[in-house]
Amino acid sequence: MISFKISRWVLPLLLFILPAQAQTELSAVPQETAACQTVRLLPPIPANVQQVAQEIGIVPLLEHLHAIVSRCNQASSMSIEELAVRQQIAEAVLVASLDVDGVVAEIDNERSQILDVRAQLSSKRDRKINLISLANIVAGTGSGVIGTALQFSDRTAFAGDGIGVAGGAAGVFLSILGLRQQGKSAPLGVAPNMLAPLFQRTPELRSIYPESVWAFLGTAPVSDPRVHIPWREELIDEWVKSGRIGPPGAPASQKKIDLLTSRIGDQKHLSIDLLTDRSAMLLDLRARVLLMSRDLRDLMRAVALRFSD
Repeated sequence: MISFKISRWVLPLLLFILPAQAQTELSAVPQETAACQTVRLLPPIPANVQQVAQEIGIVPLLEHLHAIVSRCNQASSMSIEELAVRQQIAEAVLVASLDVDGVVAEIDNERSQILDVRAQLSSKRDRKINLISLANIVAGTGSGVIGTALQFSDRTAFAGDGIGVAGGAAGVFLSILGLRQQGKSAPLGVAPNMLAPLFQRTPELRSIYPESVWAFLGTAPVSDPRVHIPWREELIDEWVKSGRIGPPGAPASQKKIDLLTSRIGDQKHLSIDLLTDRSAMLLDLRARVLLMSRDLRDLMRAVALRFSD
């Protein structure tokens, strides 16, 4: 009787446990093998992506992510380790993008002050030229009228000739004076000097480039077959060819380079022509720095396309 009661309770319990255990064992096999059903074959990392990764210092992170994704794993799954590496890459790219924005902001700040000072000097110069032109008109027209009037009498003809000659000479003098009006010079005040590091001059505190941007400017682009030298050298060569500066190593070029890279404390007075050259050079520098944003975009796009199947 006792054994019957035991079997009466044990048998249902065994019938409940054994199927559950069998089901657990059967389901454990696919879960174990499913993780190794897919191996992701990844193409090589593009050259410009490798270059910008080197410039912002994330090559180890990129290689680590490549190794994680290349493992025997499901393409649709993403481990916590992979998520952590992706976040580190995204943060590094964000910081580099902000570095680019900061440099561009300082360049725009300097150009804004240059344009303001140049506008003031140009206004003063134009005012002087207008006064000289008015004086030239008065002198030329007045002397012509008076000289012609004196020609009507033989007694005053000689004096009329003299007035005509004097008026013509005054007109020539005033014309030459108008052509030579280049306007006065003025300092830039509190503007940074973003060109200074390119010529090994002392920069202002706000003109010190972040390491990532400076590394970018010091590297020859692998994605542009037209440029085989670093961006800094390419910019200087372009300025020499356009006549904005002479060869940087020539002693005759040093004075103009000093003016183009002057600091707040130097209080260098810059003419309209120097301000025009400095503004144009800053615009060229701005365009080169912004090319780094293109490479950062390609980096994030490559990570998204290669590692997010």
